[in-house]
Amino acid sequence: MSGPDNKPQAPAPFSPEDMARRRRRSIALALVLGGLVIFFFVVTLVKTGPAILNRPL
Repeated sequence: MSGPDNKPQAPAPFSPEDMARRRRRSIALALVLGGLVIFFFVVTLVKTGPAILNRPL
């Protein structure tokens, strides 16, 4: 039964191992997203071909 003493507890703080794991995961995700951006850019350049240089500026 719930009473006034049943307050939700704050989550435990992250350990240094958890923070290091989170940082590695964030770096890996950033590298994957950066790789996708470069991949799409290269694919776009290849699809347009040399005609991309013959356009009016």
